[in-house]
Amino acid sequence: MNVHKADAIAAEPAAPQSLASEPLRVEPVRKRDSERTRAALMKAALKEFAQHGFSGGRIDRIAKAANCNIRMLYHYFGDKKGLYVAVLEAAYADLRQKEAALKIDVEQPLEGMLELMRFTYLYFQNNPMFEGLLRAENMMQGKFVSRSKPVPEGAFSLKKTVADLIASGQAKSIFRDNLDPVHIYVSITALSRFHLANAYSMSAVLGVDLRDKAWRKERLEHAMELLRAYLVKG
Repeated sequence: MNVHKADAIAAEPAAPQSLASEPLRVEPVRKRDSERTRAALMKAALKEFAQHGFSGGRIDRIAKAANCNIRMLYHYFGDKKGLYVAVLEAAYADLRQKEAALKIDVEQPLEGMLELMRFTYLYFQNNPMFEGLLRAENMMQGKFVSRSKPVPEGAFSLKKTVADLIASGQAKSIFRDNLDPVHIYVSITALSRFHLANAYSMSAVLGVDLRDKAWRKERLEHAMELLRAYLVKG
């Protein structure tokens, strides 16, 4: 009888591996879910604020578009203002990160400046939500961007690059004198954005579709020639 009991015990299936390790597997899953939820809210909020601005943007629409419980929005961002600032700073950070990835050679100043022009033009063209967000922020007279620390800090490398390209171009007698880095970059962004911000009205006034791909390609070449003509010594 004791032998049979021993056999029965031996025949029982082995207990599963210690469950103590289970939370170690659950935690990364929760973290991934958290990151996905936050990213979905950010993406939906970018579209909402770009189209409707801060005042017109609605958190219920954002939560619905992100397929997320609205309580999670408050959990991650605190309130509507916190979400808007997070979206605004992330949008600028994306631009700055992609600028930093450019292979700009300071020893090739004209080519470097034209590469920055091309990049900026195409970035705004390919990221209409960012363009919309900037329009909305400027309608509020820069209410939130002016209070941000990461946005101006992120532009430090850009300003240095433009200044270094100017210094290099002047040292090599390629660029003319009295070039200001701020004026140069403002001109680059103006050439990249004006036709986007005013596409519908200008198309109606001029009878030319400023949204046409072929026209925009010609516009880029025109912008590049304008920048080249301004920079280079006569």
